[in-house]
Amino acid sequence: MSDSSLRSITVFRSPKTLTLVLFSSLLIAACKGGSDKTTLEVAAKVGSRDITLKQVDSTIKQQLDSSGGNASMTPAELVAARLSVLDKLIQEEALFQKAQKENLVPDDSKVNQEVQKRKQDASVTEEQYQNQIKQAGFTEEDVRDQVRRQLAINELTERQKARVSAPTDGDIDKYYSDHKAEFKAERGADISVIAVSPNNNGGEAGAEQKIRAIYAQLRSGADFATVASQKSEEQSSAIRGGRLGFASEAGLKQSFPGVPDIATRIMSLTEGQYTEPVKDNASGNWYIFKLNIKRETPQNLTLTDVRADIINTITQQRQQVLLNALVVVTLTETTTKNYLAERIVQNPQAMVEMRPSQLLQPSGQQQAQPRIENENRAAPAPSSNRPASSNSNTGTVSNGNKR
Repeated sequence: MSDSSLRSITVFRSPKTLTLVLFSSLLIAACKGGSDKTTLEVAAKVGSRDITLKQVDSTIKQQLDSSGGNASMTPAELVAARLSVLDKLIQEEALFQKAQKENLVPDDSKVNQEVQKRKQDASVTEEQYQNQIKQAGFTEEDVRDQVRRQLAINELTERQKARVSAPTDGDIDKYYSDHKAEFKAERGADISVIAVSPNNNGGEAGAEQKIRAIYAQLRSGADFATVASQKSEEQSSAIRGGRLGFASEAGLKQSFPGVPDIATRIMSLTEGQYTEPVKDNASGNWYIFKLNIKRETPQNLTLTDVRADIINTITQQRQQVLLNALVVVTLTETTTKNYLAERIVQNPQAMVEMRPSQLLQPSGQQQAQPRIENENRAAPAPSSNRPASSNSNTGTVSNGNKR
């Protein structure tokens, strides 16, 4: 499922390593019922489809890898992670089965188009794409299957969202009145950027060489927007001539955490000026920033200023309630069994005895014995409150419209 549906759009974010992202937490293979899996291998059943413990651990591993997390967990932490992920996979499988019943599964041509789009958005070659899915332990057919499922669930949820009516003028006025103190325009800047990644230029030296050549081109009088559209490797902004939009000083620091003194650097420019090439030590990317507009003092925003944001916020909140209800209804309509949870309830000792699968072992190491838990330290509770979901279509809306 799309990672941006129903989330308030951040003005911009730092492009990390510009790698291909083809799967989210939706890692359920289309397993047929009646398989020869053992009872312990099957974590849950949704309709006639099994969700295996291996699939659960694959999702956990992917999340750990993407966040740079540590796979070392206490038994209780491992159980909590598995229960939380499994709950989300159950929800997603139930939604996919509902999409199947409503004939919303896309054909091969739509799947092909989406796969190609994701390759282009990630700026990867075919060779890089093949290497990435191989390293992740998937086949191309696995990827296509996941994309098909994501598109089907997207279509299901988008149809539900379209049923939500727009807020009235009275709704908008009341929201503004109730939240007036929150609508402030902070100090910050509207900026453009040219980004270069080591991943696309043969490493650190190649990236630095390219960004300095771009800088020399700008110094010779080339138009920033034209150069950005042609040479920036941050695709979402390149198509707008490098324009990222407005961000507060805090937003600048959050979006580019590895750029030293980013807010001070930007705010010290004169409108129309750009920086020398700077490296983001967190992502490894190189940037040239241009200041378009600078706001040096906070301002109170009028209803006219924020009307569109309020409409989006109210609409998103209502859509989220509807999607939460959709998940609940879909689960009640579907026969589900959470075998992992049942085993824990029947035998709490299983929590202590549970070991990570090989998927969750650090490469090249023997399976470690679980570390002893500090009885005074609260273990994280499983995030199993339905209908929360890792998929943004069934997740929590973050209100990014308030300023």
